Amino acid sequence: MTSDYPQFSHRNRKGELGVQVISTIIFDDFGWIFKRNHQEHDFGIDGQIDYVSAAGLVTGQFFGVQIKYGESFFKETNRWGYVFRGEEKHFNYFSNYPVPVVIVLCNPETRKNYWVEFSSKATQSTGAGWKITVPFANSFIESKKVFEDLLPPISDSRSELEDYWKLNNLIVEAGFIHFIIARSEVEVMSTERARAFFDRLRVTKELAHDSQGKVEISFFGYESDSRELFEIESVRSYTRALRVALPELFFFCRTQPPAFTLKVLAMCQA
Repeated sequence: MTSDYPQFSHRNRKGELGVQVISTIIFDDFGWIFKRNHQEHDFGIDGQIDYVSAAGLVTGQFFGVQIKYGESFFKETNRWGYVFRGEEKHFNYFSNYPVPVVIVLCNPETRKNYWVEFSSKATQSTGAGWKITVPFANSFIESKKVFEDLLPPISDSRSELEDYWKLNNLIVEAGFIHFIIARSEVEVMSTERARAFFDRLRVTKELAHDSQGKVEISFFGYESDSRELFEIESVRSYTRALRVALPELFFFCRTQPPAFTLKVLAMCQA
């Protein structure tokens, strides 16, 4: 028969067998999801494993996995485990991968599978590549809880943002926004809180537009001082520092009467 056909090589077959072994454990034993990378997009990561909670929730948490199937990967050992030798081209790829990467060795003879999390600091250079130890104790099928611990804690982002969204709505609907600066901040020339507040108004262009001309700034702690604010040297110095720290200050300052902020700033600069 002519050989002018695509070939399913021995290497391809071994790769697919390894994927079948691990994906079966993920689906059947862990109850999680295995997503196979297409071979043309396989740059060292054979697939991604999506964590599924006990309640069946797909949380968006996952880790990458490289699977090596064959007896040859079990021939070299040290006192702690199997020595896996990686290719140089995969080192930086694994190091820069944004989620954990797990290397899995599948033994077709014993049908046992072992794993190690890739860590650049746990590797050794071999000149032509690198190597890492895959511990004898790291049985893949028995490591569900360990894999869970590799992932960051689950957060309910929507619930956490409810108050944030409510405040955005209040800002949009408000006739003006009152920001109070304490005397203690003036005395130490601290503009950090003011900077954070105006950054909050600038988080989106839409919110910044809706906040334009709304902000009134007042100073707290001078009630017993008989002087006007513009007569107090520390306040005058602070308003100069505020203008430097907040280049967008006049964009947000309230322009409708009584325009207290504009008046105080003008008098302090006069």
